[in-house]
Amino acid sequence: MKNLNGTWLKIKTGAEYCRPEFIEFSNDQINHYELKLKSGNELSKVRTKWDEKLSESKYELINDNRLRIFRMGKTHTVLSETESKTEDTEFATDYEKIEPTKTELEPEKIETLEFKAEWKNEKIPLKFNEILDSTVIQEINKRMKRSGRKLVLENLQGTYFASIFDNDERVKLIGIKEIDEHKAILFGFPEEPYEIRAE
Repeated sequence: MKNLNGTWLKIKTGAEYCRPEFIEFSNDQINHYELKLKSGNELSKVRTKWDEKLSESKYELINDNRLRIFRMGKTHTVLSETESKTEDTEFATDYEKIEPTKTELEPEKIETLEFKAEWKNEKIPLKFNEILDSTVIQEINKRMKRSGRKLVLENLQGTYFASIFDNDERVKLIGIKEIDEHKAILFGFPEEPYEIRAE
């Protein structure tokens, strides 16, 4: 068995609405963690009540830093207004091991940088502390007293994340593998390529 030591980020797909999560392995246990803000942009992990046994889990290592765990669940299908069916389904969840970000830059400098990345034909602007929504959406948000979507630089155990906040709630983490003044290597994507370059 390869080395499972360290902290692993749960990779969310577009269909999931859960908060960012991490796992760690201890003996035969898979321990689950949520995040809380420690101070400034520094995060800490808080253990949840959910633990699993590794020996009872089905998993595969996709590469040295990517793990896929298979869990059984239910799929509910609505067939009509009065009829539905439920089936046992195996769900796969990917996790990526976090490593300290390679950089010589201070957080204050990183927050001033601006990059663009592309993943699956979607343009991803990497610009911290600014509202990501269009002006039309911003106007709607104002009327609804919502703060909108924003990218915030955060740090857990030396790993920097571009954290996406929606209405002041952390909804997604994009890991930063390395960053300098000219480029950033981002990780944490649900499909290949698992990491992308932003310039």
